[in-house]
Amino acid sequence: MTRFKISHRDFPSLIRSLATDIRAATAVEFGLLLPVYLLLIFGIIEVSLVLFFSLNMSTAATAGTEYLRKAAAGRTSVTAAEFRKVIASNFLLATTEDDLKISLIAIADANLATTPVTFPVENKFEAPSKAAGQYLLALGYDWKFILPTTHLLVPSSGGKPQLQNLSLAITAVRVTE
Repeated sequence: MTRFKISHRDFPSLIRSLATDIRAATAVEFGLLLPVYLLLIFGIIEVSLVLFFSLNMSTAATAGTEYLRKAAAGRTSVTAAEFRKVIASNFLLATTEDDLKISLIAIADANLATTPVTFPVENKFEAPSKAAGQYLLALGYDWKFILPTTHLLVPSSGGKPQLQNLSLAITAVRVTE
């Protein structure tokens, strides 16, 4: 077995030459930091998408409440299929009943605290009536994440992360004297 032999006189010059040799330092640093950079880039993209679709859900909820107000003013009935169509047409992605959950719940006696809203949002539709003038419109979109840590930013109940939007729809027609 041969050993690498170096004299004590050559040792300082060997250390100096190794310390000044930086030919592979960039490749090593790049290899160490590449996973961090990739997580950062994909994380920024995913958080941007989450915020964008949250804003888009707000726009779809506004369209749904507008539809309810127009139906109340025109005294026309609202069906669950029509209501889903109005909201889904204002949402950017193609949706089904499995991934976009819509819940319309009447608020009894203007008491918001007693209105049962469950999270995660599930499909539930109470047809608007003349007795109730206020409704809670809850939208939930089941988001499938790219990164394993981004789901920590989105509320999840029952182990299912869901983008959620809760809106108040006031459909009472104003009576003037």
